[in-house]
Amino acid sequence: MTNRTHGYWRPAAVVAAGALLLSGCMQGGASDAEVDESVFADPVVGEAPADSLDGVTLTYVSWGGEFQNGQMEAFGNPFGEVTGAEILDDGPTDAAQLRAQVESGNVAWDVVNASPMQNAAYCGELYEEIDWDLIDTSQFPEGMPQGDCYIASLGYVYGMFYNADTYGDDAPQSWEDFFDTERFPGTRAIDGRPTPTAGTYEAALIADGVPEDELYPLDLERAVAKWDSISDSLTYWSSGAEQTQMIQGGQADIVFGWSGRIYEANQSGANFVPVWNEAFLQADSFSIAKGTQNLAAAHAFINYALGAEQQQTMAELTSYSPVNVNSEPDFSPEAQEFDVSRPEVIEQTAAADEQYWGENMEELSTRWDEFLNS
Repeated sequence: MTNRTHGYWRPAAVVAAGALLLSGCMQGGASDAEVDESVFADPVVGEAPADSLDGVTLTYVSWGGEFQNGQMEAFGNPFGEVTGAEILDDGPTDAAQLRAQVESGNVAWDVVNASPMQNAAYCGELYEEIDWDLIDTSQFPEGMPQGDCYIASLGYVYGMFYNADTYGDDAPQSWEDFFDTERFPGTRAIDGRPTPTAGTYEAALIADGVPEDELYPLDLERAVAKWDSISDSLTYWSSGAEQTQMIQGGQADIVFGWSGRIYEANQSGANFVPVWNEAFLQADSFSIAKGTQNLAAAHAFINYALGAEQQQTMAELTSYSPVNVNSEPDFSPEAQEFDVSRPEVIEQTAAADEQYWGENMEELSTRWDEFLNS
């Protein structure tokens, strides 16, 4: 079997590491400005004290591409304008890079857009515990993920998206179809990172006949064997931005990816259709890098980013679902198709247990990395 890692996630890590070297001490964690932290008491979601962070440099880390550009436009840059802080952005989010920073004592990142499973796995180790006195959650939707070291930053679907120009009216509609390379020939792009998105093993098991209510504990060997059965039809993405790039470059006919990234590709002329059946409804998360020198400022950033206006703008720019009950995005018809908060979408989705993933991160990552390198 060919080595599955060439040209995908390993080079991305090198690129991101280079970005850190270029930015050097200008990154967050190096701010010497004195901050009156008392001004952040009694927070109001979506607001920040004017000129409260003059001289502070704060680095926001996310998944790259137009998605991260949309986040910066919606809340990153406006937060800097209000508070006087210099807001830098970096990425993609990578636990290995954050670990290297934490262990070296040179933490360059401040606020990290990650996943609840990653935050749960490394809470207190790579991520600071959230001080909930500094974040107003009064407008946070009930049922969205929230833990000791994170709070949801947006909602999305991790699922199957196919090229309508390739498959027309006879298109795959289930995970069983995804693995049927005879009826639906073509290249499938899947998660090529050493720690995959929650749902990666589950999709293979569902396709192999495991009922959704019997998925856990995950049978990793069965899932990997299922993926291995179509290895000749697989290619791999290393980040959200690369999902979009692979679609734009015609490198995949079907993508097992993140809804907002496929929407982004469609905005550039692609014609990929979502399959909500058995897709995984999930969330990204705001978290704070362990050891940041800008702890109060990082909390203030998150509190601001959770505001109704900020979340609405983010949703309109990216198609991801907002996490503020007062946000009312004015979606275009194209974005409306990718709005995963609609009841008709939610009722079709499957569930990936991110708590399970967090508790078993090492085993799940090790087995997937072995598969990628086999």
